[in-house]
Amino acid sequence: MINIIKSSKLIILLIMPMLLHIMGCSNKEQPIQQVQTLDLAGTWQIKLDPDNVGIQQNWQNQNFQDSLQLPGALQEQGYGNIPGPNTPWYGNAEWAGKGGLNGWGPEWLSKYKEQGIFRMHHFLRPDRHYIGAAWYSKTFEVPQTWQGKSVSVSFERVHWVSQLWLNEQKIGQQTSLAAPHQYTLGKLKPGKHKITLRVDNSEHVHMGYNAHSVSEQTAGTWNGVVGQLTMQARPNVWIEKFTVSPKPVNGMVKVSYQLGKTEGTDGEYHLTLDAIGKSQGNTHNPAPLVIKGNIADIDQDILSVNYPMSEQALLWDEYEQHLYQLDAKLETETALDTRQLTFGLRDMTVDGKHFSVNGYKTYIRSVDDCAVMPATGYAPMDVASWRKVWQTYKDFGLNLARFHSWAPPEAAFVAANEVGIYLKPEVGEWGPVKTQDQFDFMRAEAKRILDTFGHHPSFVQMGLGNEYDGDHQFFEDIINEWKAYDDSKLYTVKANSWSPNNADFQVQRGIWPERTVKLRHQFGWPPKPDRTEFNLNPPNTAIDWREASSTFNVPLISHEIGQICTYPNIDAEIDKYTGYLNPDYLEIARDQLKERGMYELLPEIVESSGKWQVELIRETFEANYRTPNMAGFSWLSLADFTGQSSAPVGLVDPFYDPHTYVDIDYVRRWNAPTVLLARMPKRVLTQSETFKAGIEVSHFAKQKLHLNDLVATLRTDAGKTIKTWRLPKQSFAQDTAQAIATIEFSLNTIAAPAKLNLQLESKTNGLVNDWNIWVYPEENITNFPADIHVSKAWNSDTQQRLAAGETVLLLPNIGDMKGNLPTLFTNHFWTALGEKGGQSSASGMLLDPQHPLFQYFPTDAHVNWNWWDILNHAQPMILDSYDSINPWPKAYRALIQPIDSWKINRKLALIVEAKVGKGKLLISSIDLENDMQNRPAARQLRKSLVAYLQSADFAPSWQIQPEVIAEIFQKETKPEKKMDFSANALPIDN
Repeated sequence: MINIIKSSKLIILLIMPMLLHIMGCSNKEQPIQQVQTLDLAGTWQIKLDPDNVGIQQNWQNQNFQDSLQLPGALQEQGYGNIPGPNTPWYGNAEWAGKGGLNGWGPEWLSKYKEQGIFRMHHFLRPDRHYIGAAWYSKTFEVPQTWQGKSVSVSFERVHWVSQLWLNEQKIGQQTSLAAPHQYTLGKLKPGKHKITLRVDNSEHVHMGYNAHSVSEQTAGTWNGVVGQLTMQARPNVWIEKFTVSPKPVNGMVKVSYQLGKTEGTDGEYHLTLDAIGKSQGNTHNPAPLVIKGNIADIDQDILSVNYPMSEQALLWDEYEQHLYQLDAKLETETALDTRQLTFGLRDMTVDGKHFSVNGYKTYIRSVDDCAVMPATGYAPMDVASWRKVWQTYKDFGLNLARFHSWAPPEAAFVAANEVGIYLKPEVGEWGPVKTQDQFDFMRAEAKRILDTFGHHPSFVQMGLGNEYDGDHQFFEDIINEWKAYDDSKLYTVKANSWSPNNADFQVQRGIWPERTVKLRHQFGWPPKPDRTEFNLNPPNTAIDWREASSTFNVPLISHEIGQICTYPNIDAEIDKYTGYLNPDYLEIARDQLKERGMYELLPEIVESSGKWQVELIRETFEANYRTPNMAGFSWLSLADFTGQSSAPVGLVDPFYDPHTYVDIDYVRRWNAPTVLLARMPKRVLTQSETFKAGIEVSHFAKQKLHLNDLVATLRTDAGKTIKTWRLPKQSFAQDTAQAIATIEFSLNTIAAPAKLNLQLESKTNGLVNDWNIWVYPEENITNFPADIHVSKAWNSDTQQRLAAGETVLLLPNIGDMKGNLPTLFTNHFWTALGEKGGQSSASGMLLDPQHPLFQYFPTDAHVNWNWWDILNHAQPMILDSYDSINPWPKAYRALIQPIDSWKINRKLALIVEAKVGKGKLLISSIDLENDMQNRPAARQLRKSLVAYLQSADFAPSWQIQPEVIAEIFQKETKPEKKMDFSANALPIDN
């Protein structure tokens, strides 16, 4: 029998002494039992069990000789094997193809084999590696005050199956990657006791070889306990479980609890629930609630009660982080137990094709958090570390973290509550889900995640995992089960996979299953130049994904957009790795840069590559904001990714420090709750054309947007105003792609070539955004001078002319160059794949805008949209590579030098000049001959190049031997190597 009493705090204070007297609960009669805690952190003994014989040999009866500190992981403390070419990695069968991760790597890493120094690109190499069972033991002292009390122990963050013995007696087994492993020990006699914990980090259930919850790809195969280790002695009646739903219903919140008791205890209990505003400025103090019951009625049931928060309750969201503390106090004649929870009130729901938070539409600006934890190799367990991560999210205009195939610890939720970031943990898989043991584990693990972290207001969504397919009936069933168990979250199954109709939302890169109707710029696997909208369409800001988005009936989030690589800032990052994980990919890159004579170019490489990365990422974001019926995007990734062969795709490094080339204020122009947009069908035009732009806004701030002072301004690159438009005054509710006006301007008066800038600004609302466009003249094609010999091939005639002192312009055909590298307009997508790079053969390029070569071709010091046609009709020359026999001089600098991948670091070129014999040579592997009447940018570059050849500035200083030049055009004689994607997680799914 349970009775509930609602009262004010004053009444409670008045009646509590009376209640205590009636119950005979007087401190003078007998002491009140309370929870007592013993911290088990410190030195533990350890013994590794690589052959899995410990259980059979009863190791719980042994005393171990070695020791380590817990919380912690054994690998970071020097235990395990030193990795080498034959290490049995967890993900050995995938990502690197059927050959797995064994071996010394591709040919360009052969030097490490020769030196006997194992290095790899696959992921951060640990100093020690261990997969299997490890045994931990500790002797502890039970105080006299614990006499007769029920004792429990909790281990936070165990990887991932544990078994426990107390005084050599088996207690039980626990399995979870996310929730604490908890054991009931019973009553312990005062004095010394020994506890032995066996932890096994080998595969318990197949979660996929690359899942971030279990694999080495980022933070996975550590072994140990990295969170709190606590033992508690409980009074004879205690609070076993206690949680609160963050979803308010008619001014009430649901509080769930489970009580425990020792055998033979009777009488009455009073459970008082009392909420009070905790965050700064939250002075709301709801009335407490008292629940009365009989101890004899306590069983294993989880009970629920509606706690009245009143209409004055303050809500939590990304803008306002109103938090409450709920105190639970359980009292009997002889016992007192208390618990506290910090919670917030919020309600994320589906509003048609959008999400709604507390009644207003919200656009999800999310990032895939892939457990990149280079400092420790496992997720930080302190709030401060997570607070830095979430504040960085905020700084970059983001509002949700999708935990790609893993779930974070408690500290991540606490920090997100404080900062105002929405979280979407996943059960932890990244592979086909088709077996019963997978079903059973994932069902149980999902429930553990909801039970442990479900009270946090930041916990708004949950999924199963990532990509692949699985058992469709299980997918449908699990969604229904989750909804019935906890209706305060929104649920989906997998990102970028088949999704059941009962899922609350979908995360896709296109319409399933073919996905040829796209939701992002890149499509198909493996990535190639002809599988990206960046290459297939001339520069514009008009692309959107409405064809795909219109087919979905639930909120749609585009999957893993913005996978644009940059060149890693080696010197700025490498010294940050002070733990047991080693950034081999950075060390390899540094070695290779030095071998090619390019190390001193590193600052320029990082800046040039990074500036172009930012522009490409920006366009992926704005394409989503331009799409009607889009509910959000999931970006991969804010931070560089250190696994899966390394993917420096972030605007911050793996330690969440922004890259040097990133201007956060600039990013916030185009990634924020409200973004001004210009829908321009063309960004590269000629003087005979008319510039056009449709002005739009994507608005998802809480309040209605009043644009009463919106101005569009077209300026020269020097800042001179060409045209100003004062746009109509309008107001906007929350939605994407809301039209404002259309502007036009005839370009026939522009002095071309010119780089112009269109800016939109509303000073009242603090909104601004801008875009560059390029205007080229309508001119005849510049002829090559008669006194310059134009050659198509490096042959005897060309060499004889140079020997005789002539000037030669060598324009080889695409396909004539060694390596036959692909075009290079975009940066690498996701990562560089093999020798040909994948989507591109470069991540940006080096050039000097002040060089006379560019006198009539104004350019930035990095790739920009005006290079689209040029770089799509170009092929890099290889001047120096790991296999070069006659490399160009180490100090040689090309006039245009593409930036090769950080994995191979070849010295590449598009335009080079040299003295050969008595003559002068300029080689351009850019097509400057074909279809020039329809290629204004290439036509202008050709004009500038011809002018340079005819000027006194064309005076090459490097004497280059013919055999060195000849190697540029040496074709492969052996069959081209084909990358093996058959065992890769991504052939159809990425």
